[in-house]
Amino acid sequence: MESLERQVQQLEENMVHLHVTNPLISEGSVGWHIEHCLLVMITVISALKKSDPHRYTWVFNWKRVWVFFTQKIPRGRVKAPKYVDPLQIDPLHVTDQLTKVKQSLEEMKTLPHKAYFHHFIFGDLDLKDTHYFLRVHTHHHLKIMAELINGDAEAGQ
Repeated sequence: MESLERQVQQLEENMVHLHVTNPLISEGSVGWHIEHCLLVMITVISALKKSDPHRYTWVFNWKRVWVFFTQKIPRGRVKAPKYVDPLQIDPLHVTDQLTKVKQSLEEMKTLPHKAYFHHFIFGDLDLKDTHYFLRVHTHHHLKIMAELINGDAEAGQ
């Protein structure tokens, strides 16, 4: 799996395909998937920055273990929370979000290792697990985008 920085670069490269859609592959356009990934990164890193590392406690979560082990998120099983569900795709806004994500990723490097955010399924994720979650999540959406761009539902299998 690619580094998070490389994945952000791939999101940026996919911007030329913002309006590509195929309802047989995904309800969202390539632009929706890009914007969603960026919103997730911004929201998650913001939560990390606001967290109190002293309050972090690790708790076993079998869903997290399974997703982290397989590096795959099952398709169509979970609906994105509203706050990371893009309403309309504006190329200028996406460009601004990309800039914000790049800054946030730099800030993330300075956070304490027990900084954490609460995922609605996986529970509390510390800095290392959050970074890994963002990579798995972005990889999931990059595969969907590749299918949309190539028009091939078999590409992500």
